[in-house]
Amino acid sequence: ERNEIEDLDNHYISSPLTMQSLPLRSIATLEPEWTEGSIAHRNGVRTVTVKADVHREVIASNVFTEVKPTIEELELPSGMEITYGGDHEASNENMVPLTKSLGISVVIIFFILMLQFKTVPKVLLIMSTMLMSVLGAAIGLKVTGYSFGFTAFIGLIGLMGIVVRNGIILIDYTIQLINEGYSVKEASLAAGKRRMRPIFLTSMAAAMGVVPMIISQSPLWGPLGAVICFGMIVGMVLTLVVLPALYWIASDHKEDGAVN
Repeated sequence: ERNEIEDLDNHYISSPLTMQSLPLRSIATLEPEWTEGSIAHRNGVRTVTVKADVHREVIASNVFTEVKPTIEELELPSGMEITYGGDHEASNENMVPLTKSLGISVVIIFFILMLQFKTVPKVLLIMSTMLMSVLGAAIGLKVTGYSFGFTAFIGLIGLMGIVVRNGIILIDYTIQLINEGYSVKEASLAAGKRRMRPIFLTSMAAAMGVVPMIISQSPLWGPLGAVICFGMIVGMVLTLVVLPALYWIASDHKEDGAVN
């Protein structure tokens, strides 16, 4: 810590050539002097920037949420206004392109599934696993205490592509059983049982792989890990339990045919 200007005299500096360290007072004399001030502008407007830092284990967005109501209560002189920068501004700027990216990803996944399954109902059933995983992502952020921010949104985009695989495995095997002579109900139940192991192993492997991110308490990577981990686990459970029932319901309880 440097609490006094005089402390700079005792500050050690290292030579880039000899790598020896010497106190600054041995090679220089420090003298304070006045310099011309500057008026900072941002977008042509005179600006005073108030900055604050947070501890490593504290999430900046949570602190912002706590202090914002107090800031909003301030009575400002005429012609002055408060705008928020830093983490808040960066998150807002990145959310728009990320939302577009998410939408594009969903559309691309839809058309890829259409090439395989040919019909819209089957594709929509498979893509319903995305909504199931979103519930898990929300639970993960709530349990771990992270806020929904930039990296959490990135994790959500990645999660969408991962959980669809579980739906493909389940629905594809259900259709295969129906083609072998099973009724829709029998095929749905059998697919849920027989595909439980591969879906469980792949989902848990992906979920456990990001646990170090959660444990690290990093405000950058922690939310991403929480979204993927809990999203995969909850999405896996709901896929195995809900998706077979949805397939049977969507088939109008027909015992001799699949979803058209």
